[in-house]
Amino acid sequence: MSQGLVLTEKRGLERRELIYYLRVRDSDTDEELGRMVDIHNKGLLIMGTKALVPERVYGISIEMPKAMMEQGINNVSSQAKVMWSRPSKTTSFLENGLMFIKPGLEASRTIDRLIEFFALPNGSFSIT
Repeated sequence: MSQGLVLTEKRGLERRELIYYLRVRDSDTDEELGRMVDIHNKGLLIMGTKALVPERVYGISIEMPKAMMEQGINNVSSQAKVMWSRPSKTTSFLENGLMFIKPGLEASRTIDRLIEFFALPNGSFSIT
């Protein structure tokens, strides 16, 4: 992980670490896949105890906290393809990189609002 920094890699997209790790579920089985630890408009990083199968497409639901639901921001539902899965370098958990598959207008708008609501501003990181 990058300690809250804006992450840029060969994908050319800016990923934002979140200050609150949202639960991500398989929308078909309701099984928790892990917690979302960073996101950008094209995909997300889930950290958990389960390795997801690369190339598999999941129907996912990102659970919004009560504060966002009260503002009319609902859970995000989308299809997402597992791009890779690996052990974390800094924890005992597994990291799973997923790419959204045609998330739709409502999901895309909610993802943008999610980034605005939770992402650390300008990549800053503070421990209080």
